[in-house]
Amino acid sequence: MSFILKIPFSNLFQPVTMLTLLMVFASCNISEKKRNTFYIRANESLDKGDYEQAIKDYDEAVQIDPKFASGWNNMGIAHFELGQYADAIASYNNAILADPGMNEAYFNRAKAFMYSKDYKMALNDLNLVSEVFPDTSEVYFRKGLCFYYMGEYGSSIDNFYKALDFEPENPEILVNLSTVYYSMKEFESAREMLEEALLLDPEIPEAYSGLALLEIRNQKPDLAMDYIEYALSLAPENPYFLNNRGFIHLEAGRFESALGDINASIQIDPYNAWSYRNKGIYYYKTETYEDALRLLEKAKEMDDNLESIDLYLGLTHKELGNRDKACQYFTSGLSAGDERCREAFENFCTK
Repeated sequence: MSFILKIPFSNLFQPVTMLTLLMVFASCNISEKKRNTFYIRANESLDKGDYEQAIKDYDEAVQIDPKFASGWNNMGIAHFELGQYADAIASYNNAILADPGMNEAYFNRAKAFMYSKDYKMALNDLNLVSEVFPDTSEVYFRKGLCFYYMGEYGSSIDNFYKALDFEPENPEILVNLSTVYYSMKEFESAREMLEEALLLDPEIPEAYSGLALLEIRNQKPDLAMDYIEYALSLAPENPYFLNNRGFIHLEAGRFESALGDINASIQIDPYNAWSYRNKGIYYYKTETYEDALRLLEKAKEMDDNLESIDLYLGLTHKELGNRDKACQYFTSGLSAGDERCREAFENFCTK
């Protein structure tokens, strides 16, 4: 299943685009005019979503003026939109070298670090921005995300609540708080956050997906399916919702329906560890143990904190006759608080 954090906010700092027209003065020298021509054209491409053309024109602008901080910053945004996070970071680095006081570049670089899973570097940049903008919800929101992915749930909750102080009627913050509580196995608190979010916005699909996961834990598959179907009616192509529906099918023994949803989820987002975990569970339940092991190991490599991952790795090794490995995973899962690993360990490893 996927209980994914929602990242809803627009950039705190927007790219400097058509306003730049006002900055092109007649007194500019020829090279400045040429630079600005490329920059304006790049901004138009950025606005249209033609990111590759934008990058080409930004590159022309910064070759004319290597200290053109806004050009580097906007080039970073275009690279980010294409998923080219290393190139985005390099562009933001150049923007900061050109203008060390450019807070937009620090904030944008933090976002690129987050997507590169370099959460400590992201936090460093966010801390710098928060010194200048201490009353900004989105900075604390993104800190909350970083701490969550680092497994520091207490700090994550603290920062989400700080974000909520500035935007008390923002349901998306509540959805993210629910995610953290769910990961901490504080399921009633997770439910309260989702219910509060739905009071603010009855059409927020992530809240229904979260409720579906809570109901499957309560062994109410029909109610869980109702919730996830409603989430998908609001966001039909969401890979996390598809994966969650696949997990509900798995729990109900509808294996082929489960596999269809899980594969569709992976097709849309091949970087979601939960999907590979669920596909591994599918192969375990259909007694294809070598494939189960391969996918479960891939999922664990992607995210070591996946719920039940050690349990299913242990069960798969058990079926393959790897007693020591099985008991190792059961012990690890028990240490992480998975009580099902205790039963598995006592039934298999103590005899």
